[in-house]
Amino acid sequence: MVVYSSRELYPAVTQLVHFTHNSSAPVEDDVVFDPIHIGRFVNHHLATYNRASRNTIRARLRRVSEALLGDDAVGKFKALGKAEASRPYTSAELAVLDAWAWQQRTIERRTSAGALLALGLGAGLTGAEILSARGADVGDGGMLITVGGSAARVVPVLTEWVDRVQARREVLHGDGWMFRTGQRGGNVNLITDFVSRGGPTVQLQARRMRATWLAQHLEAGTPLKRLLRIAGLQSAEALDRVLPFVDD
Repeated sequence: MVVYSSRELYPAVTQLVHFTHNSSAPVEDDVVFDPIHIGRFVNHHLATYNRASRNTIRARLRRVSEALLGDDAVGKFKALGKAEASRPYTSAELAVLDAWAWQQRTIERRTSAGALLALGLGAGLTGAEILSARGADVGDGGMLITVGGSAARVVPVLTEWVDRVQARREVLHGDGWMFRTGQRGGNVNLITDFVSRGGPTVQLQARRMRATWLAQHLEAGTPLKRLLRIAGLQSAEALDRVLPFVDD
């Protein structure tokens, strides 16, 4: 029995079906509502949602899955890890993400994927800041990114990611978007939609890229005041979730 009304279920189910279709998977009950597939949908497509919203949508889809699939679904849903968004990527995971970006079939997708990684892993930008970045914000041959908005700052790009920033800048031939030519700006689902179509086997999240960048600076001994400034943070308390993953 499903305790939710059809009105409550419709938005969640619609998003899941749309995600399935875009993933080129069969739109059939045993595929769409498979617990593993729902988990992938929540982790990839809902990555930009806050934790409460993700839990709500996941709970509704879980009830539908258990009602339709019975024993094939009951007891097979894993809880969302609280620390997942703050866990930096490992070297092996970074290699997977890097390979995924290089394997994109068009120059637009390849340079967009490269810029996505470079802005997240090389400059620690938030998801919203990645979407707002334009070619004119790149300075000093790809070594600096100027960020606007409430956390305005100039961020030095980590050396290993400078080439990716500059490669994207050269493709734009002007003041275009650093991520996804033709976007209108402000679409919070743009990164999720891009990654969900043939995305890497490793879950790609802006929050985890930023956590990786923060951890790298902490391990490198970047002075705290400087790190807070280039990260756009107001206090060191914001680093508490990352510190457990940083080497002494």
